[in-house]
Amino acid sequence: MQSIKDFYRELADGHLMLAFQPVVWLPDSTRVLYHEGLLRHVDALGGGVYPLALLEKHQLMRELDRSVVLCVIECLRRDERLRLGCNVSAQSAIIDGYWYAILERLRDSPSVAARLVIEITESATPPSIEAASEFVLRLRELGCRVAIDDFGAGLGTLEFIRQTRPDIVKIDKGYIQRARGELNSAQTLSHLVQLCKTLAPCVIIEGVETASDQGLATACGGEWGQGYLFGRPQVDRLGRRCRLEQRQVERCAPDQA
Repeated sequence: MQSIKDFYRELADGHLMLAFQPVVWLPDSTRVLYHEGLLRHVDALGGGVYPLALLEKHQLMRELDRSVVLCVIECLRRDERLRLGCNVSAQSAIIDGYWYAILERLRDSPSVAARLVIEITESATPPSIEAASEFVLRLRELGCRVAIDDFGAGLGTLEFIRQTRPDIVKIDKGYIQRARGELNSAQTLSHLVQLCKTLAPCVIIEGVETASDQGLATACGGEWGQGYLFGRPQVDRLGRRCRLEQRQVERCAPDQA
């Protein structure tokens, strides 16, 4: 696995970029809710392997998250037709110095904020429920939408979602994968979709890879989906490549793996 220091060196050198994948309406996949930006290396053909778990373990996700959000904001600023989303770790769900400049930029550009979706991942716990709630509230006050990503796969809790009241809940792809051949798992997915609809106005089922998956997601009450069936992440999807820039290098201990 790539080390933290090497990873941030590649970020500083401009070797990382975003590939974008659509989130679509299941009855008609030509209707796109937004495109999610996913991390890629400039030389990688596939998804790439990144030390994200290691970054979270050492509390070093913040600089990456800020670089990703700033890159997406710049894409939105350049093209008013776009609606884009991006991931941030739950560790970053706190209003502090990493976010002040971003919030100010969104405040000055309400049309950009209205087209931005911030997806909070569940692979780590937030600093606190109170801090995460304030984080979500501040973003929503500026016009952004907030999503809980990979729901059901990580460390997130119903209490976290209940208090933060996100605009979107994304159901982890593992649920539809298990539902393909198991009746009980299909019933679980159906119940989960209905539960999520009580928590957020928009529910997205991830991992839709085939037409059968699309039919299954629809039968389970899904209205929005994301997955290879509707398009793989593409670095050229927006018409130009979106390289990440590291605005301020975060100091990483040289001994970290």
